[in-house]
Amino acid sequence: MNRRTVLGGSLAALVAGCRPLRTFPFDHGVTGGNLTVRFFSVACFHLEHDGLGLLTDPFFSHLPLGQVASGVVVAEPSSVDPHRHLLGDVAAVVVGHGHYDHCLALPEIASDLPRSSPILAGRTVAHTFAPNRLPQPFVAVNDIAATATSPGSWVDVVPGRLRVMPIASGHPDNIPGVHLFTKRLSEDRAVKPQRAHDYQEGDTFAFLVDWLNDGEVAWRVYVQTSSRGLPDGLLPASVLGERGVDIALLAMDSARAEAAGRESIQEVLRPRRILFCHWGDFFRSKAKPPWEGVKVDLRRLKARLPSTTEREVLFPGWGSTFSFSHPPGGPHERAAESTPPRVEPPP
Repeated sequence: MNRRTVLGGSLAALVAGCRPLRTFPFDHGVTGGNLTVRFFSVACFHLEHDGLGLLTDPFFSHLPLGQVASGVVVAEPSSVDPHRHLLGDVAAVVVGHGHYDHCLALPEIASDLPRSSPILAGRTVAHTFAPNRLPQPFVAVNDIAATATSPGSWVDVVPGRLRVMPIASGHPDNIPGVHLFTKRLSEDRAVKPQRAHDYQEGDTFAFLVDWLNDGEVAWRVYVQTSSRGLPDGLLPASVLGERGVDIALLAMDSARAEAAGRESIQEVLRPRRILFCHWGDFFRSKAKPPWEGVKVDLRRLKARLPSTTEREVLFPGWGSTFSFSHPPGGPHERAAESTPPRVEPPP
């Protein structure tokens, strides 16, 4: 069996158990706040507060299964066009890992992003796109990521206004017993990525993102777009002791763990709001009604994880926009004294 046959079979298995979501009650919008969160697809979010934007896991193009299995896998300009006007305020891009559904659009959006905006990702992602010669600097986060016992380092994206702490995370099997494209690249690719297997996973990361006003954290957002469950994505209690998490953007694996009664990252973070992502079959066109992805029972999860007075739980649909204000009682309290060392992005 050649690589293309194995890939095609694995991808077919990824969609075989998918179910339609034509009538699923997705959450599509909240207005009236000063933090705007837009959800495009898979784990691609655009967040903006006070004129500073952050883009997560850039992915806009839903490519057909057959094309991913045996064709050219690059972003379609037409899928990005409706969103280009949002990208000029992006102060940083964070990439959870190197699979194509988490970073495909990087070359396509590079000309729309400020040249000074760093791309925070693992070394494998930087090596993957080296032939594309993107104008934005890559910040390899492998050696500065927090763990459960190490606070890691802040990257001061805009000093005094926006900072990001990478956190070691992990990637589950794509389907039970099958884990695709797991290589960690140690040198630059010679040619631009054009096939699904060109986008190797590398190490996987979560991110803690702070928007700051006058030295105080105005918004704290936790981003974990892939996870195998705890201890993936843990960071020291001292970091959370400084300031709680307002919003967590979490992959569906976290929802499945909580619904099954297993301890999950939600219980550690205790965020005020959760937006669950990576729920859909991204081989389907966005022009068609969505289907859920493999391993996902979205109706069951939404029923098992309702919003409460302490935590709002949202299942955003493609293209949804939310404008959040802090819940009654204001933002989480800031309590700790020490802060981890800082890392300046390259000029």
